[in-house]
Amino acid sequence: MILGKLISSQRYLDRKKVVDKALRFKMFRVSVYPVVLRGVQYTVLMDGHHNFAAAKLAEVEPVYIGPPKKLVKIFSKMTDREIEVMLINHLTDCDYYFVDTGEVVEHLLMPEYQTCN
Repeated sequence: MILGKLISSQRYLDRKKVVDKALRFKMFRVSVYPVVLRGVQYTVLMDGHHNFAAAKLAEVEPVYIGPPKKLVKIFSKMTDREIEVMLINHLTDCDYYFVDTGEVVEHLLMPEYQTCN
């Protein structure tokens, strides 16, 4: 389910929540969405950031699932270009970064503009 590099726009984590999950859970579900942004294949970590961090702490591979049904419904009414623009322009709490290194995805820093037909 991971195509290209795994990226995220959420860095905030509640350390207590991560540790609690790592100690209690055996399976860690993480919602991801494979997408091409500015011509490059990525997989966006959509939901489950605390589960992802807890899986790393517990040294367990997370279980990757698709995006929430509500988001699938929204995306089904959009073109690929509209999805791309939305994902680039609407960040959670930071610029996109590579999950494995923490490095900012430089070519996604500038906003994307929808062109009129």
